[in-house]
Amino acid sequence: MRIAPCFRSQVCVFVLLIIAQQAFAQAAQPSAGKRTAAQNLDAAAALVQKGQFSEAATLARKAVALAPNSAVAHNLLGLIEEQLKHTTTAEAEYERAIRLDPKFAAARANLGNLLLAEGKVAQAQTLLQKAVTLDPANARAHYNLALLLIKMNDYAHAADQFEAVQKLRGDDPTIALMFVGAALKAGQTERALKAANLAVTTHAQDAKVLFNLALLLAQNAQYEKAAELFSEVNRLQPGTAEVLYNLGVAEHNLKDLDAAAGALAEAADLKPDLTEAHFRLGLIASERLDHENAILEFQHSIDHAPDRAQYYYLLGREQFALGRWEQAAAGYGKAAELDPKQPLYALSLGNAFFRAENYAAAEKAFETTAQLDPKTEDIQYLIGYCDRVQGKMDEARANLKQQLQSDPKHVKALDSLGFILLEQNDPGGAQAQLEKAAALAPDDVDVLFDLARTYSRGKQTDKAIETFQRVLRLSPENSQAHYQLFLLYNRSQHSEEAKKEMAEFQRLQEMDKMVRREETALSRMRKAEAERGATQNSNAGDAR
Repeated sequence: MRIAPCFRSQVCVFVLLIIAQQAFAQAAQPSAGKRTAAQNLDAAAALVQKGQFSEAATLARKAVALAPNSAVAHNLLGLIEEQLKHTTTAEAEYERAIRLDPKFAAARANLGNLLLAEGKVAQAQTLLQKAVTLDPANARAHYNLALLLIKMNDYAHAADQFEAVQKLRGDDPTIALMFVGAALKAGQTERALKAANLAVTTHAQDAKVLFNLALLLAQNAQYEKAAELFSEVNRLQPGTAEVLYNLGVAEHNLKDLDAAAGALAEAADLKPDLTEAHFRLGLIASERLDHENAILEFQHSIDHAPDRAQYYYLLGREQFALGRWEQAAAGYGKAAELDPKQPLYALSLGNAFFRAENYAAAEKAFETTAQLDPKTEDIQYLIGYCDRVQGKMDEARANLKQQLQSDPKHVKALDSLGFILLEQNDPGGAQAQLEKAAALAPDDVDVLFDLARTYSRGKQTDKAIETFQRVLRLSPENSQAHYQLFLLYNRSQHSEEAKKEMAEFQRLQEMDKMVRREETALSRMRKAEAERGATQNSNAGDAR
């Protein structure tokens, strides 16, 4: 919550001056000197109302000189000196007033306010608490005590003080908002909502008050009530982009995607450069798995705010979801360029390059991620895997071992290390790593496949056949497992089994070719449709 300034108004000064005049007027038959003091205070009051504080100070000093034991006079002089920024003098005058009259609540409140402004929190708290005890009707003391308590993160007691001010000052909307905010920060949700409902009743036709109250509720995750108030503000002042945007955000947080999209779209229509509206619409489209529309909305956001790294990241994420690795890398790369210290962007860029089989670029991005956040999950494994695919086996081993030092049960690292050891003609070492991996993940097809290859390389034919059969129970259409079984059966002179495995391998290979041909044709068709759509949009733009 933003802390408001201490409230020091000329009205408060004027009220104190009236009290001063009454105090003198009620004294028993005043002497000439005391009448002069009263007259000086009266004149000082008039000058304060005109903002002539220097002249008022001269008269107030005369009053103090004539009535040195008057707590009211010293308090008044303190107020004027404070207005003149003579804080040391003001503090001394307040203290003198308190010494003369220890039950003088106004003087304690004024000194407390001054010390609060100077950052002397503990002293201010003591004075203000004493002031509200002596004079429960001192709204200013309650208010500044509330501000002090907020500064100390004591929101519950701050709410108590704001509630006291609200009772004294009636329907002041600023106090109502601060009361609600303090109660929310204190976790007193029921109390806050009750106060909010009272404010709504009191200010039912004031769109500004309702809007600010709705914002406060939304900032504190009270989205249902916030959405209700934003809707009411929209009824009072229809067609306001800011109101509709905040209504959409509240509905989005309530997971009412249809209502949120409607409000946000209307806001974007009213104010096309409202970047955050397009951003939210992109998030909603993404949640609906409508990746194409999400891309359009995030692109709109980028058009209006090309320096926002987050928008490029989200654009890349949608392209990644559609399997467009190069476009995803472009989005992630721009995000990483704009915010080079964000490990998520570097990691995502590495993943996109990895999927595009650009392992050198992926490794570079993963290494950047490791530099930014060495604790990134799987990062040394990913670097090691990229090394492995590029044939840099020694570097791969080093990175995989580093991963296993931090996580000895990392199945993929164990699998890759086993694969490398097998490639480096160390079947015993490979078998040890792969059997650890298989014990941790007995249904992991990749681990079992590599373990079966290791058994085969070590001439453990029965174990190899049994393990490849386990692979096929988990993944019946694994053509390479069928082929490896063909080799093993052929080597062990089981000709009938070998023929069956070769026939199944050939069938699956032919099916794979057909699938690839269909995917290629489908990709070409989508590309042509996208090009036609781009041409139509361009023509429509020319027409407009």
